[in-house]
Amino acid sequence: MAADVAGQVAAPAGRTAVPADVPILAAKITAPGVPGWAVRRPRITKLIAKGARWRPLTVITGPPGAGKTMALTLWAAAEPQTVAWVSADEFDNRPGIFWPYAVAALRRSGVTIPEALPAAAQGRPADHVFLLRLASALAAQDPPVTLVVDDLHLLTEPAVLDGLDFVLRNAWPGLRLVASSRMDPLLPLHRYRLAGELAEIRAADLAFTIAEAGQLMAQHGCALPAESLEDLTRRTEGWAAGLRLAAISLDTHPGPGRFVKELITDDSALTGYLVQEVLSIAPPRSGTSC
Repeated sequence: MAADVAGQVAAPAGRTAVPADVPILAAKITAPGVPGWAVRRPRITKLIAKGARWRPLTVITGPPGAGKTMALTLWAAAEPQTVAWVSADEFDNRPGIFWPYAVAALRRSGVTIPEALPAAAQGRPADHVFLLRLASALAAQDPPVTLVVDDLHLLTEPAVLDGLDFVLRNAWPGLRLVASSRMDPLLPLHRYRLAGELAEIRAADLAFTIAEAGQLMAQHGCALPAESLEDLTRRTEGWAAGLRLAAISLDTHPGPGRFVKELITDDSALTGYLVQEVLSIAPPRSGTSC
């Protein structure tokens, strides 16, 4: 993965807003590109856009392969307002790692953040003055900025999540947070929900319709009879990864209708994906990410 070590944020008088020993990987603060086979789904893009426009917090939840990242990618590519992107991983589960990436992403998106922000102490809870000044700077953003955190479920450290909640609560209306997660993230969603400040997009929303599944097949150069397409969508329950795996496999199968009927077998690619990505997920260990 390419590292943008020069992307560290400089500050005067020897003070750094980003710890000097935290290199910023450009890939982690860059929205993924839209692949040629992607199906643009306006109904999902509109749901995300509506949430980002009117709510401080938008959460997109669904199992692995539900299409969360692709939905965010397609929305970000079409969004006219400023979007900052952070792809979270288990190594970001410390304030001294997460906040440098968040600040770098915001600056890269064009947001003006004072360079004299005090450092988030590595290995310790983020300094409250840092969070206070960051929230103050973001609250003044006009037009507002949207921070995307992809795979927020990987962040479980209370110091990271409490800091994120603090900044979000105090940076409105200049900041919106849009996050994808395999489960409800460990933020006080009930409070946002009761205040009417939460937009929720669930797996049922992300599920492909029959028409969208047909578009995905077409993007892969596949054509299915209407009955087989309906059966495939029903069997996969509109699961994005299952449909794409089916489209990839369909090229080598002589009978599309029979292929759909035999899709879920012990040796199928679909079952293999399920076993590897879903059934083998171990429960999170105490104090670590999942």
